[in-house]
Amino acid sequence: MTCLITPIGFDEKFIVRSFLRHGKSRIQEVLLVKPSAKNEKTEIAISNLMKLLSEASTPLQTLEINHDDFFSSVSRIMSWVKRSTHSDYLLNLSSGMRIVDLEILTAFLLLQIDAEVEVETETLQGLVTFRVKDLIPYQLEESDLKILRAIHLGENKVSEISRKMKLPLATTWRRVKELQTAGFVTQDADGLKLTQKGRIFANLNFS
Repeated sequence: MTCLITPIGFDEKFIVRSFLRHGKSRIQEVLLVKPSAKNEKTEIAISNLMKLLSEASTPLQTLEINHDDFFSSVSRIMSWVKRSTHSDYLLNLSSGMRIVDLEILTAFLLLQIDAEVEVETETLQGLVTFRVKDLIPYQLEESDLKILRAIHLGENKVSEISRKMKLPLATTWRRVKELQTAGFVTQDADGLKLTQKGRIFANLNFS
């Protein structure tokens, strides 16, 4: 089950949309990260959200931070996550609290804990999703980039990539497996495919 973590600003619409999008069958608990300074609009938004979550029998927690102090805020969020018993996290970073959005994302990056991240556009017409693990640094070799580009161009079998790159088959297998572990490549019945992270690096141009 998943814990939805999100900032709370002056209204609750993005949080409500996220909760309805994923449903109470997935969202086990909601954590609101809010500035410690009192704000009437924020309190009204929390009250409205509590009514919805109460009807869905979904627990709601709030974590107050001094969002102007970036490092202490990140540390406080990290401490909460470390104490948490949840095995899966969904970060909705769509609110107007941009600093808090960054503090939540930074906490997960420093902990190297994976989570699904979603950001809605201000017009509510678009949704961007990615995973925290896609942002964790990984030192790619030149051969790795060539493998990613080969998959991007339609090569979906290790044997084909090995032949095209003129690499030993065993070496190609090893590099592909490492790229899978690092989250650049997936494999299904149709063969190898690039993840979002893989597509970004496959399109790199250093010239």
